[in-house]
Amino acid sequence: MKILLPVVIAIAITITSAAPLSAQESVTVNEPTPQCYDDLKLTLPEAIRWDDEHMMVRSRPLMTTMSGNVEVVARILQEYGQDKKTKERVEMCRIVVSIDAPVSSTAWNDINSGRLFQMAGMMKARIESVMKARAKKNKG
Repeated sequence: MKILLPVVIAIAITITSAAPLSAQESVTVNEPTPQCYDDLKLTLPEAIRWDDEHMMVRSRPLMTTMSGNVEVVARILQEYGQDKKTKERVEMCRIVVSIDAPVSSTAWNDINSGRLFQMAGMMKARIESVMKARAKKNKG
């Protein structure tokens, strides 16, 4: 994934110097889950492997170990929250970006976690731009 290019080098350096890692960061988008996933697919055409059944996308393997591949995974999860304007309960989606490794470790540091959060933020921004364009189109 093109979004991952700046992150791959830092993750690869960290992974080669430690055991396989596991970490995650997330952001919330005020949009129903199925629409959020469709918008992510629309704005992330360079993604490697889409899993429509589980609403997730996987990167190319960052590293292959004897116990399996280390990959970056983005998942769309359903969540409910309160609309700030109407105070009604609404469906939202949570984008969770994580490192999927066959063996977990707590050796993840704040710098790499921050990069995952940045990736999640970029995905959120892409989805929100599609939402704004759709709202503008529906008004006009």
